[in-house]
Amino acid sequence: MASLAQITTEHVIFGYSTTLNSSYDYALHCHNFYEIYYYMEGDVDYLVEGIHYKLSPHSLLLLAPNVFHGVRVNSGKPYIRIALHFFPEALSLERRAMLQSIFPGASKADTKEIFYADNVKEKIFPQMEALIDCAGLSESLKNTLLPVYLEALLARILSLGKENGEVQRKSDGSETLQNVINYLNRHYTDHITLDLIADKFCISKHHLNKVFRKATGTTLCDYLSYKRIIYAKQLLMGGHSAEEAAGKSGYTDYSAFYRAYLKITGNSPVKDRGALPSLIR
Repeated sequence: MASLAQITTEHVIFGYSTTLNSSYDYALHCHNFYEIYYYMEGDVDYLVEGIHYKLSPHSLLLLAPNVFHGVRVNSGKPYIRIALHFFPEALSLERRAMLQSIFPGASKADTKEIFYADNVKEKIFPQMEALIDCAGLSESLKNTLLPVYLEALLARILSLGKENGEVQRKSDGSETLQNVINYLNRHYTDHITLDLIADKFCISKHHLNKVFRKATGTTLCDYLSYKRIIYAKQLLMGGHSAEEAAGKSGYTDYSAFYRAYLKITGNSPVKDRGALPSLIR
C-alpha cells in the first residue's frame, strides 16, 4: 500500500492511499471508533452487517463503532481511497452529538443511510482535499486545523441528508436473516445460543450457519464474539473492571472472555482498563 497523505493523532487517523494487490476475501472486523470511507477508484465491494455495497467512484460509506464490516479487492486495478477514523473526543463538546448523528445506530428503527453515491464528489471531496492539504502542514498548524476540517466534513455530510439517490446495495440473505442480524445487534449482551436463534426464527441450525456465513462472511458465534469484545473494550476504557466488562458484555465464564479478548484485540483486558481513547498503538 502506498500512502499519498497521512495524519495520525491520538483521536484521528486520516489516510489517502492506493493499493495494487487483490484480496478476494473480505477482511472482516469491527472496532470502537467511527470510520468514514471515501472510495475513489478500483474494483472493490464492501460488506457491512450482511449488506453488500458495490462501490462507485466518489462514493461515501459511514461506519459507526461496533459495526461488522470488511472490504474485498476484486482485482489488481489501482484501488484508491481515503479513510478517516476518529473517536468522539476529536469533536467539540457543543457539536459532538449533532455531528455523530450522521451515523446510524443499531436500532432497526434508525433508517439513516450509511452509503452516499450522488453529489458526493461535488459536496464532499473539497472537504477531503482540505484534509489532504492539512497533512502537508507543520505539526502545530496541522493540529490546530485538523479539528476544524474534521467538523466541517461531518457538517457537510450532515447536509447531504437523504439526497443520495438510489442505494447500490444488495443482501445475500433473506429477510429472516436480516431480522436475525438486527436481533443480534440489539441483544448481543444477552445469553444467546445457536439453538435459541434457530428456535426463535424457525430455522435449522445447519441452514442458519450456512446462510449467516454466506451473508456476513463469518459464523454467528464469531460475529457475537466481535460485538461483545468491542463493547467490553468500551466498558473497560470507561473504568469498569475486567470482571464487570465480561458480565455486562454477555460472558458468564471469565476465562472464555479473556481468551476471546486476547484473540480479537491482541492484548489482555486489564491493559485497556481506564485507557484513554487512542488510535496510536
